[in-house]
Amino acid sequence: MKNKSKYILPLLVLGGMCSCTDTWDDHYGVAEDFSTTTLLDRVQEKPQLSNFLSVLQKTHVYNNNHATSVTFAELLGADQTLTVWAPVNGTFNADSLLQLCQTVKGDSTVGQHFVMNHIAHNLYNMSGQEVQEVLMLNNKFLPLHGNALYNANVVPENFNLSSTNGLLHVMSDDVEYTYNVYEALTSMKEFEHFGKFLSHYEKQELDEVNSIQAGIVDGQKVYSDSVMIKDNALFRVFDQIMSEDSAFFMLAPNADMWNTVYNEAVQYFNYGSMPKADSIAEYWTTVSLMSDLVYNRNIQHPEDSIFSTSYRPINWPYHVYQKPMAAGGVLDANNIKDVLQCSNGDIYRLNNWPFTPADLYFHPIITQGEREASLREYKDCTLNYRAVIADSVSGNAYLHITPRTSTSNWQATFEIPNTLSGTYDICAVILPKTVYNPNSRDFKPNKFKATLTYMDLDGESKKEEYGNEISNNPYVVDTVVIGRFTFPTCNYQQSDVTTTLQLKCSIGNRQTNFSREMYLDCIYLKPVSAAVAAGTKSRKEARR
Repeated sequence: MKNKSKYILPLLVLGGMCSCTDTWDDHYGVAEDFSTTTLLDRVQEKPQLSNFLSVLQKTHVYNNNHATSVTFAELLGADQTLTVWAPVNGTFNADSLLQLCQTVKGDSTVGQHFVMNHIAHNLYNMSGQEVQEVLMLNNKFLPLHGNALYNANVVPENFNLSSTNGLLHVMSDDVEYTYNVYEALTSMKEFEHFGKFLSHYEKQELDEVNSIQAGIVDGQKVYSDSVMIKDNALFRVFDQIMSEDSAFFMLAPNADMWNTVYNEAVQYFNYGSMPKADSIAEYWTTVSLMSDLVYNRNIQHPEDSIFSTSYRPINWPYHVYQKPMAAGGVLDANNIKDVLQCSNGDIYRLNNWPFTPADLYFHPIITQGEREASLREYKDCTLNYRAVIADSVSGNAYLHITPRTSTSNWQATFEIPNTLSGTYDICAVILPKTVYNPNSRDFKPNKFKATLTYMDLDGESKKEEYGNEISNNPYVVDTVVIGRFTFPTCNYQQSDVTTTLQLKCSIGNRQTNFSREMYLDCIYLKPVSAAVAAGTKSRKEARR
């Protein structure tokens, strides 16, 4: 179940894992003289390590993502305290590694995946002691237990070989390189259906903390030694899934499963004729589908509930799953095919996709009446925003609409952001007057009409009118269904809100059994499942 990359190594740009500066030499300098020979001498005197030596001589040390002229063979001859676990001939494909070393990317890959996977700073004896973790030069943590490092055992009577700058252990196998979660997703072909998406947002950023500043020129900081680190904009969503000191688990669909759920989801992200509509749709479709695939194991209680790395208290209850290991839960054993062990967690290959559109992206949309920024315009009324503590009132506040005169038919238009190109029931949640005055006996209902404004596929603003006879039950908190509508386009995560709902009081002068005063909790768009929406008649069909 481990990913063992012994012979075919994917080409990854190596981060600044090591350096040959005087500072590094001073920090890791030898404290005690163990012998008269260096680690390089120890390797050279062992014929069974000739292939390992050849790779060391062709692989270069990288400093801040730039290749130096120093090879790892020369590093083993320098004044630094190192421990080397050297695999004997025949345990790895030296010709393949040497071929890769002929290119810059291949050279860095061999260093990251092979050479530095066999070398660590400081001294580590192979003496059967308790299990400890060793931080290798490539920042991988590997278990040292008994006479083995991870999967590789020592050759009897060929370990703890001292030198002036460290220890050499001759190994009967090479040490497996294990991807972290991010490396697996972006390197392994079986995950390329979303791994390529992650790679697209990868970048190198300056590590200001570890870089050495030389001064300020034209108001800008300049550095004499710039340390660059690999970053990805999507880590803001999926956490630092390349961090070696974390513990993640990820749910991973195969390509067929992914294509099925992607083709379903992308229909909800139709941005019509706006510029780069296809790219925007791909981004938000993929991010939405991946939003609950990654979990930080250190902060979970899977017997009760789990929450993905996308969870924030502000977006509760989304990204939280109750009783995940129970039948039908997201971690139901029937959903998991097998597990790929990674250096910073596990990837659970899926048998079944455990999510619904309602879990990941097709959420209800609530525009709070009291949210002043959502009110685009109003006419012939005064507005008051009132707070109230009540389970039945969303956001613990509401909008009190009072007509300008006793006969004014007011109107108010509300912005509705983040609509998807799906079907919703368009609702207004209206409160009884007792929410403001518990002693009120004014139980006259409101009567109004509504106009929905939206964007069509050609980028034109269109309107959907809803008639004059919409009213509420004045005795209860009433979710009034204004109508059902299928949006042709999506407005998700766009700063220019193109969807609005106008409410307009429509009471005749002689209709004294209705009230022009309204207590509006919110505008509420309730998602309608694709199956239900497919069977919904249009308003014209329904009138026939």
